[in-house]
Amino acid sequence: MKIIIPLDENNGLGSKVCEHFGSAPFYGIVETGTGAVEIIENANMHHDHGQCTPADAFATVGAGAVIVNGIGARAAARLQSLGIDIYMAAKAPTLAEAIDRFSNGLLQKVGPQKACEGHGCH
Repeated sequence: MKIIIPLDENNGLGSKVCEHFGSAPFYGIVETGTGAVEIIENANMHHDHGQCTPADAFATVGAGAVIVNGIGARAAARLQSLGIDIYMAAKAPTLAEAIDRFSNGLLQKVGPQKACEGHGCH
């Protein structure tokens, strides 16, 4: 399964996990079966609040889950409508830590009701 993790930087497994899904400068795409990691730029980083569309792009790459520290209700609802599960990263500091927590079943799966209602919510 492919999982998506929003990142503040492109520093491999040491990349810092971004606090919010849609405004992340980068995304880590992790293939859980092989452990392969690819980091891509967020082509839609500079968007109006509530207008980000990375969910659609991730559906086309076969993502099954996203791991986030924060996500807006619209983005959460869109991901779920596409069959992509959402897990809270529990403030994982790095990409490696987020992957480890996911792999060990330590992350809570959430729905739009746990989404952010504005910046500064976490």
